[in-house]
Amino acid sequence: MEQPAIRVEKLTLSRGGGRLLDDVSLTVGSGERVAIVGPNGAGKTTLLKCLLGLQRPDAGKVEVFGQPIGRYGRRELARQLSYVPQLLEASVPFTVLDFLMMGRYAHSGGFSNQDREGYRIARQALERIGMTRFAERVISTLSGGERQKICIAAALAQQAPVMVLDEPSAHLDPRQREEIHHILCEIGRMDGITILVVTHDLNWVAMDYDRMVGMAAGAVVADESPESFMSVETLERVFETRFLMHDHPETGRAIVIPPGQEGASKVKS
Repeated sequence: MEQPAIRVEKLTLSRGGGRLLDDVSLTVGSGERVAIVGPNGAGKTTLLKCLLGLQRPDAGKVEVFGQPIGRYGRRELARQLSYVPQLLEASVPFTVLDFLMMGRYAHSGGFSNQDREGYRIARQALERIGMTRFAERVISTLSGGERQKICIAAALAQQAPVMVLDEPSAHLDPRQREEIHHILCEIGRMDGITILVVTHDLNWVAMDYDRMVGMAAGAVVADESPESFMSVETLERVFETRFLMHDHPETGRAIVIPPGQEGASKVKS
């Protein structure tokens, strides 16, 4: 039986008198696309930090491809997991290509003029996201959307079978968000990369992801298919606020629409 890409069991973490993670368990199968959603302060980013080995829990365990995360060295773990942050700082002084090569440290120990294979892989990653012409641009000259694409390209160049993303489209305009969403969907479908994303964009992941995991107050309160998750009952249990639902005009799937003063009778249950 194939090992899951990620297995989290009974993860607990407390800081400053508050419980950030409360008995969290989660399994992500190899090749799955899983979205973690929930209100601010639910523990989503803290969970990602534990998965990446950046935060040590008080109790519980994290396994990556069947091996406890503590047994991986930093380079070994980077060969298994790549990470895309919310937004790359604009002050990064490197060129795009050099930035991607730094992400190759797990394979070559850093960027080197002698690493021809690494440069080939980095340029291929830029081509995949339509950013080849930016190879010699300095990161600080790019827009927010361009920097986010470069982060995804760097994750691709890392050649890890699992990509972990923390709100990758949070700071982008609608067109940029759509481009990022399309790129990630293509990566998941064509490359078979396991994708675990934290996001507030419910409609996006409901359309394209295999599972949605709802977190609230540091705990997992829902772990369902998008079809089951996107109901008024589940969403209100996760977010503790009112939701209006409507069928998407093209796919027929339930999507979230902004609540208003009228239309309460149109709420889909």
